[in-house]
Amino acid sequence: MAGRSKPLPPPTSVAELLGKKVRYRREELGWTQEKLGGKVHVSHNRIAQIERGTDPPPGQLAELLDVVLGFDGEIVELWKLLANEGFKDYAKTFLKRQSAARSIHEFSLTVPGLLQTAEYAHSIMEYGDYTEDLDDAVRRRVERQHVLDSEDPPWLWVILEESVLFRSTGSRTIMRDQLEHLVKYSERPNIHLQVLRTERPCVPGSISLLTMHDGSRGAYTEGFNTGQFFEDPKDVEQYQRIYDRLHADALGTGASAGLIQAALRKHT
Repeated sequence: MAGRSKPLPPPTSVAELLGKKVRYRREELGWTQEKLGGKVHVSHNRIAQIERGTDPPPGQLAELLDVVLGFDGEIVELWKLLANEGFKDYAKTFLKRQSAARSIHEFSLTVPGLLQTAEYAHSIMEYGDYTEDLDDAVRRRVERQHVLDSEDPPWLWVILEESVLFRSTGSRTIMRDQLEHLVKYSERPNIHLQVLRTERPCVPGSISLLTMHDGSRGAYTEGFNTGQFFEDPKDVEQYQRIYDRLHADALGTGASAGLIQAALRKHT
């Protein structure tokens, strides 16, 4: 029998309650985190995250845990409560996954957050309904970009809709600095930019596809004031197909670089 770990503090969230139930049932069965992970096809580190309540399971994994641990629907019901919480704070899970992703593929109607200058981010975010301090929100967005400067940065592939480049967001100076920032980052071997011309079919929002180091995947979609993160393979596949169509219609990286330079001259 595996030894019981020290008692957990009382749960303060649905995620912690779910994790506590998973851990106690696992220990009752005498299983290690490695053994449970093997039964539900994830790493022991992923089980540890679930048990701590720091990164709760997606729906499909919640169903597997429910069956394997014999909860008779209890874990699934807790996951449904988590999903409702996640709808209110829809970007939290995506941002956590993005910071640890092996590869990121994005289509966006604005410059995506990982490539925004602070001034451009401020210009975009001031149109939103922020209950927090705007300067603090901008600072935290810029801080998340540090992942691109890590020793093992993600593979980042971005498709931008053409009008993003020629629209003077904030001011001509802000836009010129933003485009120079794009040119600088596109010179990195792990970052690729493509432009979708305005006459090509488009979608009314952004799409982000994440691939984690363990091979798991997620898809995030966002409109003006709403978004949703998906981890069910069927949902991810659906958004992968949409992204693939946009990618097929986009200019190549060389032609895209030329168009970014043309836009830069416009804002000079």
